[in-house]
Amino acid sequence: MYKETLNELITLAIKKKALLANSKLAFLLSAMLAGGYVAIAVVLVYIIGDPIVQSFPAFTPLVMGLAFGVALLLVIYAGSDLFTGSVLYYTVSTLQKKTSIKDTLTNWIWTYGGNLLGAFFIAGLIYMTGIFAGITEDHYLLQVTEKKMTTDTMELFFRGIFCNWLVCLAIWTPMRLKNEMAKLFVVFIIIFAFFASGYEHSIANMGLFHLALLHNPGVEAISLAGYAANMIPVTLGNIIGGSVFVGMVYYYISKKSELQVNEPK
Repeated sequence: MYKETLNELITLAIKKKALLANSKLAFLLSAMLAGGYVAIAVVLVYIIGDPIVQSFPAFTPLVMGLAFGVALLLVIYAGSDLFTGSVLYYTVSTLQKKTSIKDTLTNWIWTYGGNLLGAFFIAGLIYMTGIFAGITEDHYLLQVTEKKMTTDTMELFFRGIFCNWLVCLAIWTPMRLKNEMAKLFVVFIIIFAFFASGYEHSIANMGLFHLALLHNPGVEAISLAGYAANMIPVTLGNIIGGSVFVGMVYYYISKKSELQVNEPK
């Protein structure tokens, strides 16, 4: 039923494995690009979001959710390696025995690390631009960061699950469409749903937290300890959301569908 889409994901995983094997530097740069693209979208979100939340708070989730769609569009169409997407690719390819668990863990470590470096690099460049220079404690970027760093661990974990469930659907669904405009529309709508709902994306949080730490005027809750308190449960939730609720579920449905079709009459 979903064989063609699953094969496309497997092909992507094999290509990523080959790139990492042939040139770790090239792969790291590709992962850095993804972390950087997401950080660029985070900058856009909070530049737009701060004046809107002050004047038209009811419209904040709508505008910010649409703005963040830029991130995944850049990752998919410009080309780069995003950790949350790799969770989906490698789950499917490993279930199909085209990659191993070792391949999966190796890819995830390199992708996550590259995303982290890319987010940090862009945050540093943004700091140099002075765009957020002189922001005060009531700036929306700092308010959201403080809230994320102090949210209950289990809540963050489940928000992470829902986030990457939707993000991986934003990768999966366009693969099943032929029209390019339809693909763009689907990506925007699904990413809007995740961001506007308040779910937690580990790589987006990297960009946000790096910006907040660099521009923090003295908010005690914004710290490296708060960074870790958010990232650990969110990352684990992202892995479950993409691997179990998208990769494993569609793989299982497809396998059962094939068995039913091939059963002797």
